Amino acid sequence: MRHLAFASFRHAQGSQALQVHFVQTYLRVTHESGTPASVPPLQRILDHAAKLAVPGGHLVVDPTLARAQFLFWSRNIWDIARSILVADPQLLPDRSELDERAAAAGALPGMSSFSDEELDSLAGAFRVYRISSPETLTAEAVVHKHFVPRLLEVELGFQGHGDRYPERPRTDGGDPHGSRFLQHCTTAHTRFAESRPSITDQVYRLVCLSLDRREDAAANDPVADRYRQLIAAYNRHHPGAALPRLHVPDREFPAHPLNDKDNR
Repeated sequence: MRHLAFASFRHAQGSQALQVHFVQTYLRVTHESGTPASVPPLQRILDHAAKLAVPGGHLVVDPTLARAQFLFWSRNIWDIARSILVADPQLLPDRSELDERAAAAGALPGMSSFSDEELDSLAGAFRVYRISSPETLTAEAVVHKHFVPRLLEVELGFQGHGDRYPERPRTDGGDPHGSRFLQHCTTAHTRFAESRPSITDQVYRLVCLSLDRREDAAANDPVADRYRQLIAAYNRHHPGAALPRLHVPDREFPAHPLNDKDNR
């Protein structure tokens, strides 16, 4: 829970809807591995969240907004964890509950993270789980149906197609059109090869598997089309280092139960 307070923001890349899908996948990978788990008391989680600060190197964020976001998302993560452990998607918040917890977290008028548009998008992300049968919500299915489509949209935004950030805001002088998920997929491949994959690496291996399926998809698959559009946009910004794809094919990973159809 402590790790996800930071990791979910990092992998959301500014999209709270993507944050939902990342947390869902991360906790499902953990749950499906058979790792014993329990959900700590909510107040313990909130007490910890109230002490968190934006990590070094992040864009400057008003401390009031940062505190509100950590409190707000700690409650969201807690709900996702509970819903997975007891297989009850109805424990996830709807729009009215999100409004209530935003106010309780200290959200103020004008905070972009709590605008109607943002909360509508977030409520929509939670809704896809609320209306799904629990037995269909495997980590692999969540990645393919929800995480990857939203991830492609977010990444495409940073290639010049986004209204808010047409390039990635950075404080380290790095590539403003770099691909985060290419970085994460490459890291996952390296760590699998070294037999030390983290849960996040397992998430991005599922991303790679999903993108393999997208590459093989029929031409009328809108998500596959989006991926091809992203690759083209990335290559326009990197003419000297054009790539045929922005993920590592699953076949290039070492043998692992993810390659065994009987274990899916």
